[in-house]
Amino acid sequence: MRRRSNWIRIAGSLLLMVALNQQALAGSPAEPDAAIRAATENLLQIVDGARGYFDRDPERYYAEVDSAIAPVVDFYSFSRGVMGRWGSKAYYESLGAPEKKRYQDQVGRFVRVFRQGLVRTYSKGLMAFSGETIEVHSAKPEEIATGVATVVQVIHGRDGNQYVIRYKMRKDPDQNWRVRNVTLDTLNLGKVYQSQFASAAGKFGGDIDAVIENWSVVPETGRKQ
Repeated sequence: MRRRSNWIRIAGSLLLMVALNQQALAGSPAEPDAAIRAATENLLQIVDGARGYFDRDPERYYAEVDSAIAPVVDFYSFSRGVMGRWGSKAYYESLGAPEKKRYQDQVGRFVRVFRQGLVRTYSKGLMAFSGETIEVHSAKPEEIATGVATVVQVIHGRDGNQYVIRYKMRKDPDQNWRVRNVTLDTLNLGKVYQSQFASAAGKFGGDIDAVIENWSVVPETGRKQ
């Protein structure tokens, strides 16, 4: 379990890293792999700067990371995907007017909880990156042409382990590439959280409010039994 948990944390940390890199390229026609290759001064300043103050002011670091990734991560769509059938259009359309209003409030709350959890959990992982060798393989031209592409990244860790990460990216209406999901080896981060949400919904008898109130961004697969 520990190995898998570490991989999940790496994937999440790299998701934030890519988001920060993509922000530096916002407005440019860069291809998706160029966005991932970029090592931005913004990222270095945030992470390196935080080493000196994180212990006494972690909220400052979280706020800086959150502000940096907000323009490039579609937390709303990501969260709706994690909600599975409870986040689908069909589920929404099946509700009456009062229930739809409540549902919209629930989605808004879950987006905030999920976003905060991701930022707080995986921002810590970013500070552990130092000295790794990173290779990025270009997305296929035919995929890029469709506006949906997968970029493969290989991380050679200092511990001798190798991690293969696949970023699912999509162009938004403004033609900026955005990361929509991350798969580490065969572990699909979005699916892991979707399964966790469904499990929690079953545990609480379909009470979505209870799911949100008890949500933890640390995946169940990574928790000690």
